[in-house]
Amino acid sequence: MEQIDLSEIQELLDDILGGTVDFQQLVEQGTSGQSILSWGGILHNFGTIFLQELVMQKRLWVHVLLLAVASAVLLHFAEVFKNRSVSQISFAMIYMILLLILMVSFQNSMEIARDVLLAMRNFMTVLAPAYFLAMTMTSYVASAGVYYEFILLLVSGLQRVLELFVLPCIEIYVLLVMVDHLSGEERLSRLTELLEMVVGWSLKGVVAAVMAFHMIQGLLTPAADAFRKLTVSKGIEMIPGIGDAGSSVTDMVLGSAMLIKNGIGAAALVVLLLLCLIPLAKLGIMMAAYYLLAAVLQPISDERITGCLAGVGCGMKLLFQTICMVLVLFLLTVALTTAITGR
Repeated sequence: MEQIDLSEIQELLDDILGGTVDFQQLVEQGTSGQSILSWGGILHNFGTIFLQELVMQKRLWVHVLLLAVASAVLLHFAEVFKNRSVSQISFAMIYMILLLILMVSFQNSMEIARDVLLAMRNFMTVLAPAYFLAMTMTSYVASAGVYYEFILLLVSGLQRVLELFVLPCIEIYVLLVMVDHLSGEERLSRLTELLEMVVGWSLKGVVAAVMAFHMIQGLLTPAADAFRKLTVSKGIEMIPGIGDAGSSVTDMVLGSAMLIKNGIGAAALVVLLLLCLIPLAKLGIMMAAYYLLAAVLQPISDERITGCLAGVGCGMKLLFQTICMVLVLFLLTVALTTAITGR
């Protein structure tokens, strides 16, 4: 265990999580057979985050609610004005104010998504050297090389796909929804549906590609490494006099290395969940709030207002799905790599 340097991983976690997670302690708990995931603590933290986020977002929701009610009053009582254009201009002004508020809120959500994606990417980058060094100690040398290259490719590829394509598409989608509902004629509805479909299929395509790699590679390289390990073990057994003792020592050393490697993998899974807990809770609350506001205001407010709120909620949902997709990809990669090379 002393040969594997975990200091860089700990420094990153201290910077992101504020020193609340000891990675080496998680690894030691995993290697000793103890539980490293406390569901009670996670649920308690989630409840605390939920209440804090509700308090923080309360002012925004009150402003949105007041603007939606004001626009409904202006439109439903337009006959009070001698000139109907006065109510239309007033509604346009209220809609623009609402538009600015929603844009600021969505930009904050984009920052949350970018920060958590960056945190997961940096964690996987610093995890890879320690994890695959532990894998080489288990005699899975070829698998360590192949999967190490795959991890680096996955991290860099996801960064490019998300930053250059997926996140800009989500941002453009929300902007188009806001602009489209300003006129009330929905001239851009087909384009927004296309963007939503493209984002969804892009995420599914990445998941399919990663799963295909694991299915194909998991049948080849680990099997070759396992055969090589078996050959070495049987060869040591054939040495006269010390064969049985040498084979037992070799199995014990390889078993200890396997336990350390699996402990690092299990600790990495827990850390990935902790990295995404708070951002997913925040995005989930904001997404649910916009859908709830759209549903509550639909009977009294203008369709353009409720459609805009629902569109922003859908944009939050796409961000939520993107983070979940990246989290699932990294969880599956670590879990499947650990399981395939654990024989």
